[in-house]
Amino acid sequence: ADSIRSMWRYRHTVDGSIQECWLTFADDTNVVGSMIADEARGRVYWTSEAHEPRTSFWSAAVSGSGPYPVTAYQLGVPLPKAAGTVSAVGGVGSNVTRSYTYTFVNDLGEESGPAPASALVTNKVDATWTISGMDTAPANGGAVTSRTNVPGGTVVRLAVTNTKWITVGTRLLIAGVAQASVFGLGRDINGQHKVLAVDTVGNTIDIALPPQNAIIVAGTWALEYPFYTGGLKMRIYHTSGTGAAFLFLAEISPAASYNHTTPASGEPIPTLNSLPPPPKLKCIIAMPNGCLCGINENEVCFSEPYLPYSWPIANRYSFVGKGVAVGSSGNSAIVLTEGFPIMLTGSDPESMSMTTMETYAPCVSKRGAVNVGGGILYPSHDGLWLATASGAVIKSRGLFRMDEWKALAPETFEAEFHDGQYYAVHTPVGGKKQMLVLDIVELDSVVTVDDTADAIARNDYDGSLYTAKGGNIYKFDASDEGRYFSEWTSVEVQADQPRNFSHAQVHADWRQAVPIDTSIYDANVALIAAGADAVNGYMIGSEFNDFEINGSNLQHYE
Repeated sequence: ADSIRSMWRYRHTVDGSIQECWLTFADDTNVVGSMIADEARGRVYWTSEAHEPRTSFWSAAVSGSGPYPVTAYQLGVPLPKAAGTVSAVGGVGSNVTRSYTYTFVNDLGEESGPAPASALVTNKVDATWTISGMDTAPANGGAVTSRTNVPGGTVVRLAVTNTKWITVGTRLLIAGVAQASVFGLGRDINGQHKVLAVDTVGNTIDIALPPQNAIIVAGTWALEYPFYTGGLKMRIYHTSGTGAAFLFLAEISPAASYNHTTPASGEPIPTLNSLPPPPKLKCIIAMPNGCLCGINENEVCFSEPYLPYSWPIANRYSFVGKGVAVGSSGNSAIVLTEGFPIMLTGSDPESMSMTTMETYAPCVSKRGAVNVGGGILYPSHDGLWLATASGAVIKSRGLFRMDEWKALAPETFEAEFHDGQYYAVHTPVGGKKQMLVLDIVELDSVVTVDDTADAIARNDYDGSLYTAKGGNIYKFDASDEGRYFSEWTSVEVQADQPRNFSHAQVHADWRQAVPIDTSIYDANVALIAAGADAVNGYMIGSEFNDFEINGSNLQHYE
């Protein structure tokens, strides 16, 4: 099985029945569950530096034998791109000036932002008004018609039938391309590609030049992860007057045109400023106010409360530097950067207050940052830091000198917080991969475990810690039978004068001690006490070949 780099325990409850499984990923991924009330579909959301934000729900993500998720979609409902063309015929009433727009809405109740508004048209209020030229759905695929080699020899330009919903970074699957060899070389362009540039006017996309060159005859493209269009409908809105709001007119099955005579009388469009999340959004977390929060390069981005598919421009805040990780502390989002931590506080994502903490404490490992409830614990250059709404403080100063901490290679930390302890898988300088365990409540000792993992995660539903090795997931510290032997070493102590230490005081939780197995020792003592016949300790005390030379009934004790 493929190596697991990230994992998350997925739980879905239907009519009181609980279903659970692990979602596993081959890259560094952050996952959050749905915060929507009365959630029946089990929606889940995740981000990664390797791809655009994604989403799924139980019936799509969990089907077959796994691994899961099986089916996923791009997060967000894309906006229609074509502005409708409006015309009006007939009518005898007074004149009115109108503009029209429309949105997409799927069967999850997720509604897109609006299409560009149509041009203003003035006609009779009781005329038959028609809006035409509308997009009927976001394109999840299309045709590839030709190719051009871009000068430089590293990029190929494909002409496609539709680039409206393709963006830089989009992952496409090219298929069905019939190709002619060039200079006798068989060249294949079919497969997965990442879009490097998009020309929406010329309908071309640039991808990295395949290992071999080819002349494309024909083919198709498809989004590797499509937009979810289940039960897709269109909602029509129009204004009455040049300064009025767009009001709901009708919900229709996808169609390029729609006509009506009855004016709109519904509510104003609720998703006027709605946008899908930025393609490079990462580090997604859930906030107490119902928002999702993530980092887009040097922006902190928030979704609309309880609308995880809607990420308006007004909910984005830029800062100096580059974001590494994000955590929460009450209503505050704490962003760890390559320099000073940043905090954004507020209940409304459109009016957050941003401050920079005055402590220089950069985060050196995104995967080493963990939420601890009320703050975020993370490795920096000089130690383990805790950032909360009250500020950032170093937690490991009494445990490590600077050279000792750097020898741990904190930039390699991949961590989780469990049962009051910080578990970090890491590779020390010049050493082999191991696990560091720090008790955050009582920072008086350091435990190094000779074990490793590709991923580490806490399962909040059973209160246990899990590790992934290769394609398998294991429960950590699952049995008393599998405890490690340990050695205790103190820190180096510089006495004020030569001293002869005669005793020591040991603090420990003796309830966790495992009794020594003395069964072999006890059995041997009993044999010796029973006499030479029992031990077989004299010549010809047993029949020939019953024991090895110089053997006896005594068991080996190690």
